[in-house]
Amino acid sequence: MARPLLEEITGYVGFDEADARILAEMGPVLRPHFKPMIDRFYDVIQAHPGASRAITGGDAQVQRLKGTLVSWLEGLVGGVYDEGYYERRARIGRVHVRIELDQRYMFAAMNLIREGLHEALGASEWPADRRQHGHAAIDRICDIELAIMLETYREAYIARMRSAERLATLGQFAASIGHDLRNPLAVIETSLHLLKRRVTGDVKAERHIGRIGDQVTLAGAIISDLLELARDRPSVRQPVDVRALIDEALGSVPPRPGARLDVQVPGDLPRASVDPGQMRQVVVNLVVNAVQAVTHDGSGGGTVRISADSKGDALRIAVQDDGHGIGEEAKARLFEPLFTTRAKGIGLGLALCKRIVEKHGGTITGRNRPEGGAEFIVLLPGAVGAAR
Repeated sequence: MARPLLEEITGYVGFDEADARILAEMGPVLRPHFKPMIDRFYDVIQAHPGASRAITGGDAQVQRLKGTLVSWLEGLVGGVYDEGYYERRARIGRVHVRIELDQRYMFAAMNLIREGLHEALGASEWPADRRQHGHAAIDRICDIELAIMLETYREAYIARMRSAERLATLGQFAASIGHDLRNPLAVIETSLHLLKRRVTGDVKAERHIGRIGDQVTLAGAIISDLLELARDRPSVRQPVDVRALIDEALGSVPPRPGARLDVQVPGDLPRASVDPGQMRQVVVNLVVNAVQAVTHDGSGGGTVRISADSKGDALRIAVQDDGHGIGEEAKARLFEPLFTTRAKGIGLGLALCKRIVEKHGGTITGRNRPEGGAEFIVLLPGAVGAAR
């Protein structure tokens, strides 16, 4: 798939072997200019609220991104533009999709890179005819880069449409059977309470009844998620104490041996304007996933950190864990309904989180932490300012 697309793009912009050669020859001329170009690039991004919103990890993330951009620029003048080149570029584009960087900023960012390369070449001592060919090659390779990035956004759009269709089908299914399933579950739960009284002192029977009760609770939670997806209720915001909301959410998380919860919320964090029920569900789902991540393999558990702070007028909630992180397959499908990597999961929790956060006008992203484990970040623009 990558080769035909690359051939189509290079043919359309008129990129040929001569362009590849001159880009490789320009490498020594352009490399000394990479650092000032990159510094300017991120100065512009951080000065723009819309673009900088995708950077949730502060200065440490900016430094990592700068390193990635150096590698990207090296590839630009590498002289080899094959299928592997396409795949490496597409992976970067998929990261932009995952952090929900608006396409408008991608165009602006590519223009910054393009201008920097042209300025660097123009300041060189190359002969005029060579510089002319070099400028043309820069324009063509930047057009190719932009086309590859846009292709990844097209892929994401198609995936979203499929996801929306799946959600619509799921909603119809849930609405038709959700309530009917709850009735027999309620009967089972009532009968379990009666049975518990009859088997008091019988350890083996009590253990089996406990297992049945756990599965009834799990089935009820699945039905609740299905119905929540089917209802698609609008968000009704009101000022809430974020720490109290998180504490209440944690009270609904089933405890698991080995999982330690660490809550970090500054005492002076302003109240935030959110739908308390919906945002509580987001926290519950993220923490349940994190708890499962640190306890699923019997390794003795780990720590789940739940933090909240304000970034300008935005509320930022992060859930981190010490588990094994997000697998390669899962990275591109994290928030896809019915996708799960767990044997006992059905893949509704993160899809529901994404829907709720987007109703609030925010974003939710998931990534692997450099120190190990995973991190999910919810960013709600305007939530803090609106509640002051």
